[in-house]
Amino acid sequence: MNDKQMATQQVEQAHPIEQALPVFWATPAVDIYETDDELVLLADMPGVNDQGLQLEVSRGVLTLEAEREGNENGNKRGYYRQFKLSERIDADAGQAQLKDGVLTLRLPKLETAKPKKIAVKTLH
Repeated sequence: MNDKQMATQQVEQAHPIEQALPVFWATPAVDIYETDDELVLLADMPGVNDQGLQLEVSRGVLTLEAEREGNENGNKRGYYRQFKLSERIDADAGQAQLKDGVLTLRLPKLETAKPKKIAVKTLH
């Protein structure tokens, strides 16, 4: 064995290479509804805690990504889903809450996108 092979073997023994476990992604069931003021998204993600949840909006695309707690047969499991958002949504002002495996995401509409009422005056 030459010096290079011995050095490589010593490094491998000192720092064993860890293999990354694959993550099996599932698509969470989602309900979306719209009010005059906001868009509300409800996603079923049982087994997820707030540390394992990532919400991101980039270039008008909302990404939900979460790893579930615990592994089944040594396999990691998680949820992944993306949505294209309207330009009328103010994603910076969004609020998210995770409770009992259900994510509630509230995305307010921009003021210009909210419906306006026009007052009608009657003339006599």
